[in-house]
Amino acid sequence: MTSVPNNKASLKTRGIRVAKAEIGLISNNLSLITAPEYFEGSPHPSVIKGEGWLIHSQWANFQVHTADYQPPPNLDGYFYILDYKNVEPTISISEDKVVAIGNWSALEENTADKRYTLLGNQGLLFRFILTILERKHGIYNLHASALYNEESDELLIALGERGSGKSALMLSALDKGLFKLFATEILHVGMNSEGITFYKGTTRNNVRVGHLLYDFPGIAAKIGVKFAELQDPWGTKVQVNLKYYEAKPDILINPKVTLVIPRIEEYNEKCQYHFIKSKHTIKRILMENICDKIGSLTLLYETIPVNLDDPILIKKRLAFIGKLVDKEIIERAVSIFASPRNCFEGWL
Repeated sequence: MTSVPNNKASLKTRGIRVAKAEIGLISNNLSLITAPEYFEGSPHPSVIKGEGWLIHSQWANFQVHTADYQPPPNLDGYFYILDYKNVEPTISISEDKVVAIGNWSALEENTADKRYTLLGNQGLLFRFILTILERKHGIYNLHASALYNEESDELLIALGERGSGKSALMLSALDKGLFKLFATEILHVGMNSEGITFYKGTTRNNVRVGHLLYDFPGIAAKIGVKFAELQDPWGTKVQVNLKYYEAKPDILINPKVTLVIPRIEEYNEKCQYHFIKSKHTIKRILMENICDKIGSLTLLYETIPVNLDDPILIKKRLAFIGKLVDKEIIERAVSIFASPRNCFEGWL
């Protein structure tokens, strides 16, 4: 295990909270752990007017709140970034601590995609928070967008990997007024004496500009964003806030759940759908999804491989998925192959 330097007086600290997890960030370079581009979001250059942030902000994953910093072992986890020139990067990971030593300032300046960094929204802190939620609070994290109908108490959960069409399906539902928004990218779910509990996620989403320009211009108007001319609107993403469509509850207990596994492509003329009846298939789909973000190997700064998963966490996830399915709050599961405009036709 990499040790923390003895000169702790030179270290700066801050606390953050995601759902129930409280994390301490510690660094000898304060600018790294307070960078607005990661924790609040810097304006995206393609946005002329309205709210829009760079896509590596953590707010694309979940709500990040300020928490009081407390020294170890008072918080759930600690994330050390020790920034030194002419030092090869070294990352040590334990159940409740990450220690990263290296010339992080130089790597931050030179990396091409800041999502895959220590603090980016596909990076190490993101995955560390997911493991802390599991270990310390029994809260699991679906890679999904979630939509809620307050009148029917129905939670629609769209599961899928990046590029599957979760965002397009979500935008279509909001545009049609079918549901309110409960989470855009990560849905927190746990179990307590009251039953299956879902915790509201972020209302920000990394959206392809083409969807807002051509498929759902009404949404762009309502959230107040306008775009400069772009050579490749379908290849450009911007982080926008869909709070206008936000559902009121922060916590849902035992809602009626619909699972959707989307494959959305722009020019599908018909919505093709298939209802999934097998509990074994549903468990497999959920298990693959709930392991997706933690289990995937991430290459930080295009050079540093890391992985936070372990067999104990995997077994606990499988046990949780079994209980979730056996509680029978999942009323239906459907796979669809459709376009953004017809993805609800025939099955909803």
